[in-house]
Amino acid sequence: MLDELVIVNHPAGPEDNLPTPLHGLQWKTCLRRISLLNQAESNSVAPAAPSESEFYRGKDAYRFLLEVVCGLRSPLVGETAVMGQFKEFCAQAKFPNSSWGLFLRQFTSELLADAKRVRHDHLEGMGSQSYGGLVRRHLKEIPATSVMGAGKLAKEILPWLLGKTDVTVFSRDRVRAEGLLEEYPQIHLRQFAMAYSVCEDRKVALVIAAPLSASEIEKWIGVQTTQFVKALDLRGEAETDPVQASFPVIRLSDLFDTLKNDRPKLAGRVAAARDEIRQAAQRVIEQAQFRPFGWEDLCA
Repeated sequence: MLDELVIVNHPAGPEDNLPTPLHGLQWKTCLRRISLLNQAESNSVAPAAPSESEFYRGKDAYRFLLEVVCGLRSPLVGETAVMGQFKEFCAQAKFPNSSWGLFLRQFTSELLADAKRVRHDHLEGMGSQSYGGLVRRHLKEIPATSVMGAGKLAKEILPWLLGKTDVTVFSRDRVRAEGLLEEYPQIHLRQFAMAYSVCEDRKVALVIAAPLSASEIEKWIGVQTTQFVKALDLRGEAETDPVQASFPVIRLSDLFDTLKNDRPKLAGRVAAARDEIRQAAQRVIEQAQFRPFGWEDLCA
């Protein structure tokens, strides 16, 4: 069945012209949308796909997706957030009730196991090659930080901020925010609303870690009396929907630029990770060739 697998990598953007897979899966991150399809369904998707979409088949599909999950296709090379997103995607995915669905379930399970091994062997401990480390680098000596959002990205960066700056989290989802408070009792919680919140008489940084539009963010800033000294905009849409403010706004691309000097030091580890991924993809295709009844025999 691996020969029937087609993975389509769509650039992030409007989804109106993309049909929902009937027999496959679709995973969305802030940078891309990935469809896991069989050959027949990929033929129907192709005409509607954006011109920038990339199609991968068989072994190349496994290799591409494994590189994405390991963070090797991210601007922040080796970042950890994407693997957590894929793990959650697999846990919540509605696999088709068919032999193809059984194949996809086993495929994603094996890929996640390979991703954990590759990360453990080559990509752990990369320091600022994480959103949290990158954010902390830009918030030195700023006593207070307001974080917009209580989702996965906020959860990833909080451990890097606590103890370095006084953190207040603004969230629309009270239940999610309270869960964050249970894990990190040092933070302060505020409801995100278009209203005045708390006045600060000290320097405060703003970290945007929620899928809000620039107009919403600007409106919220406009009703605050806090004088923010800078903002870090971590939205994937920061380039196409920039926030305008009276203080400096550092976008995601600006944050990535600060890591250019670190990349040569990491080149060897990244190369070793890619080599192990190539071997994993080859092993998967060889295993598939010895399964005369397809991958569903593993799930019988």
